[in-house]
Amino acid sequence: MPLNDLLHMVLSFAGGVALFLLGMKLLTDGLKLAAGQTLRTLLKRYTSTMVKGVLAGIMVTALVQSSSAVIFATIGFVNAGVMTLAQAIYVIFGSNVGTTLTGWIVATIGLNVDLQVLSMPMLAAGMGLWLSGENRHRGAWGQVLVGLAIFFLGIDILKDTFDNLGQIFQAETIGTGLAGGLLMVFMGIVLTTLMQSSSASIAIVITAAAGGFIPLELAAYMVIGADIGTTSTAVFAVIGATANARRSAAAHVLYNLVSGVMLIVLLPYYLDLIEFVFTGGLNTATTIAVFHTMKKVTGLVVMLPFVGRLEAWLLTKFIPADNATAPPTRYLDNTVLQTPSLAISALIFELKRTGRKTRSLIKKGLTHAIGVKESESKQYTLLQLHQAIAGFIRQLQRRELPETGENALPNALRVLSYFRESMETAVEISSLKQDIQELNPALIERINVLEANVVQLCHIADSEHPDFKMDDVAALQRDFEANYELAKSSLLYSGSRGKLPMNAMLRWHDYIRGLRRITDQLCKASQYMHNFNELIEHTPGAGPALLEDVQNS
Repeated sequence: MPLNDLLHMVLSFAGGVALFLLGMKLLTDGLKLAAGQTLRTLLKRYTSTMVKGVLAGIMVTALVQSSSAVIFATIGFVNAGVMTLAQAIYVIFGSNVGTTLTGWIVATIGLNVDLQVLSMPMLAAGMGLWLSGENRHRGAWGQVLVGLAIFFLGIDILKDTFDNLGQIFQAETIGTGLAGGLLMVFMGIVLTTLMQSSSASIAIVITAAAGGFIPLELAAYMVIGADIGTTSTAVFAVIGATANARRSAAAHVLYNLVSGVMLIVLLPYYLDLIEFVFTGGLNTATTIAVFHTMKKVTGLVVMLPFVGRLEAWLLTKFIPADNATAPPTRYLDNTVLQTPSLAISALIFELKRTGRKTRSLIKKGLTHAIGVKESESKQYTLLQLHQAIAGFIRQLQRRELPETGENALPNALRVLSYFRESMETAVEISSLKQDIQELNPALIERINVLEANVVQLCHIADSEHPDFKMDDVAALQRDFEANYELAKSSLLYSGSRGKLPMNAMLRWHDYIRGLRRITDQLCKASQYMHNFNELIEHTPGAGPALLEDVQNS
């Protein structure tokens, strides 16, 4: 082959892969924005049983065309206590089956339709919607169409490249039998690891086999390798992540390793079975799509009976709970950033956790349950949590957010500042309250009433409480204001009449002003957290898991 022709084929192959990957990214990102709420609803409401969990995994993965996105979303729900690890495993197993849809699209549409004729009007319509509806639902669907059009153009280039290459060279020359098959498995692993997309690898395998470049049996081995290689995406993503994220990724790895090893051994029998069932004969591309689906279903059938034991092993033996060196956040890691709508939900859960810790610190300080030094130690821990949340928000700001989440990030920063100021004020004023004996009984009673108001606020300002009412918070704030004015007047009166030393009067005035500041900040945070509840749809089955998480936080 002339060098120019070889160079042209190599560049065409690289360009086809690049277009395919770009199309898949645009398609997946657009679908996550356009159908993000549907994804959340399916994963949160329809995973209560094994069958529902598997079906939800299949449907959502088919919808967003990315098993990695579904797995990361599932991890976010496990972290948030909305889904148990067993339910997450069901969804992950189902998502592995759902990801076979890409192969079917390539085999049935990509190789049998004039893709340029199909892609050009789709590209024009998609760009029109995308440009006219940026940051809107319409724009997201436009991005989907653009991604699908580029996806098809990439397939078209790959198909032409392998048609030409298959007439000159065939991969069977590298070896046959198990040795050649294992080499192709390795090539599939490397290809998927480099591209971080098993869908792209499967598309390359199908187009290469359809063009005569790779024989059917070797192509099937390469499909097995692509499925094993796709686990690298999850493994890389959960490095340094939460224990639940690592457990979920481990389930994904085990599924593909077990099914992969089985199919390496049984591959000739599976190909014979396909040939026997489809007596009319299938073309090479469709045969690979059928084989890929059979492989995934085999893994599902083999692994499902052992989910209970797998969950117990992952929880207690292989990946124990996070230790003291774990990151300060419980719900936030890079995995949930893959799906912005779910990242916002995880952020809200982390803010709720921060609110619980902040109110607990304030309450313990006012009731003398902890000393000043312990308060300062807990304040330092909370400040680390605040910094981690702020860092997560900065990362999320770089993502394209759904319409419902546009105001979530600035409001989250507001809530974070309210919690921080109330916490810092509580620790600061704890050192002001030195000798209560210097006050007369009437002043002591006034200050005790204010403290009792703040402690009560720490209970009723929790927007997660089933009896929470914003009207109750507002009423308590009004009571506090009335009691504050009485205490302030009493202090000023005692100071002006010489019944209280001036320094003591100023110190106690600063103390009650600090209580007022804490009340104001907690009430503002409560209002925003109450509004955040509209972004998160709690399900009946999520209650116990979430309650257990709250108690352990």
